[in-house]
Amino acid sequence: MADYTIEHWTAGRTTLDGDTGNAISISVNNRAATRQAIINRIRQTGINFVERSDWAAHKNRSSRMRDDWNYTKIAIHHAGRSFTCGPAALQLLDIQDLQMGRSTAASDDIGYHYALDCFGNIFEGRDIRFKGENVHNYNSEVIGIVLLENLTEPGEGHDGVARITKLLNSIGFKQKPHVPEKQKLALTAFISTLREFFDIHTLGGHREFPGQLGEGKICPGNVGLAIVNEIRESTGLSVP
Repeated sequence: MADYTIEHWTAGRTTLDGDTGNAISISVNNRAATRQAIINRIRQTGINFVERSDWAAHKNRSSRMRDDWNYTKIAIHHAGRSFTCGPAALQLLDIQDLQMGRSTAASDDIGYHYALDCFGNIFEGRDIRFKGENVHNYNSEVIGIVLLENLTEPGEGHDGVARITKLLNSIGFKQKPHVPEKQKLALTAFISTLREFFDIHTLGGHREFPGQLGEGKICPGNVGLAIVNEIRESTGLSVP
């Protein structure tokens, strides 16, 4: 991994005599240091951050992966209609196994840069220094974040799965999903932290990016998209 230099600007500090000093430019000599700085900043806010090694992520195929940086967009996903709130590490391994499968279209690692479980814990997915694989034709300069549950409403999707969930809901076996408050607060704080390090101007649900295929037309579900809209409204970020 090559070294790079970026500039991270702090806010101006108040001096002893009450005057506000100029903002201080801090040089960061490589992207690895920035990755760690993001983790440290999140932990300083009191949010639990779990690194790849701590959820036993499989080794990626780094020789085939592409560098990426200068992120300007964030894409929000949900884990899919077969997932529910549960043990995050096991779900991440399931997702990584699925995405790194043996097909010719297999990913070189888990496609998302970060994941949030229902309790507000943040998990590191693909190393932020590498280009993600989570938004069809829109992976460059996009940070992918997945919420580890199903956020579709019953019947959403208009296929066999949707018909079954709609039926189960009608007889009381399935309820409309929701984003837990701890998860929502963690997501909002995390997006704020990422904006300290990158010039993020766009926030979108997966399906809001043009030309998405298959489950990408549903993701992150109507419930997930409502949260995206809420955060966009509060932050002034743009639609893809």
